[in-house]
Amino acid sequence: MIAPFPPEEEDAIIHSRITNDERALRRVVKKFSNYTAIAYSQVDPDVSDPSNTAVEDAREAFLLELSSFNLQLKKAVMVCEAEVRQVEEYYRERQRIEDEHGSLKGQIEQLKTSLEHAQVERRRKIEYDSFAEKINTLPSRVELERSIQLLENDMAAIRADQEAQSRHLQSQRASLISIISDLGSLRLITKDTEAEPSHPGTPDLDAATSEMDVSRLSPAVAALNEDDEKEEGEEGEKEEGEAEEGEKRQEDGQSSDDIPLSTTLNPRARIFVLSRNSAPVTPPPRSHFNPTGSGPPSMVSHHPQSKSDDDIEMGELAEEREPLRVKKKLRREELEEGEASDESSELSDPPDD
Repeated sequence: MIAPFPPEEEDAIIHSRITNDERALRRVVKKFSNYTAIAYSQVDPDVSDPSNTAVEDAREAFLLELSSFNLQLKKAVMVCEAEVRQVEEYYRERQRIEDEHGSLKGQIEQLKTSLEHAQVERRRKIEYDSFAEKINTLPSRVELERSIQLLENDMAAIRADQEAQSRHLQSQRASLISIISDLGSLRLITKDTEAEPSHPGTPDLDAATSEMDVSRLSPAVAALNEDDEKEEGEEGEKEEGEAEEGEKRQEDGQSSDDIPLSTTLNPRARIFVLSRNSAPVTPPPRSHFNPTGSGPPSMVSHHPQSKSDDDIEMGELAEEREPLRVKKKLRREELEEGEASDESSELSDPPDD
């Protein structure tokens, strides 16, 4: 019994049978077997027998089949050689394609880089064109320098104007300070004229002169007098507040030496003490004489003369009144000169008709 072939051999046999055509070989084998059967069946080949022709025919058929099989084998060999050449050509073509693929890949990479460079260059060119367009819209360097010079000149002119204005303001401030000082001296003169006492039973020359001064003053001076009265009221309130603060501090246990004089005293107040026999303040008679008609005469308070100067503390008031009296005398002389120029006054005789 024939043993079965393993699966690998069976597959190889099937593959060989499919790929190789064995029909020609089988025909050759068949012709060969027929020829041998006919040829060796005759005992004596020399005897002429009609079967000799059959042997010759079988022999010719075998030779013919063998030549056809030989031709088929040559054909198969040629096919195999052609296939080998095709395989070689295939590998050569494959290698060429691979080489070409590599070269094309390198070219593609190079083209990519060149494309990127071209894109960057184009983008830069576009930016350059935009910047150039913007720059062309701007004025030239000469025009810019001219405009800068004009601006610097304007700034210098503005600085000069500012300095001139500051100097003008300084001069106005100095003149205002001098006016304020003059108004303060005038205020002190009016206060001294109001505070100076006169003898009873005699006409008050200071009252008359003060009324004439007030009548001749402008409305601005009258407003200043009102401001003086307001300031006096404010000073009185401040003195009352400072006195209350001093009492509180004394109640808290602080001594008068510890309290600064600036908190207890009024720096504008003059230190004096009225005499015991001083009479109360009486309103002076009003003078209806108003030559200029600028404003009503002001009220002037008169104080009787004190008996002695012993009540004046430290001689301060007496020392202060001396320069004020000199100023009042000068003021009276000016007023008398002004009255001499008028047609009539309270202190001069009426003109003869």
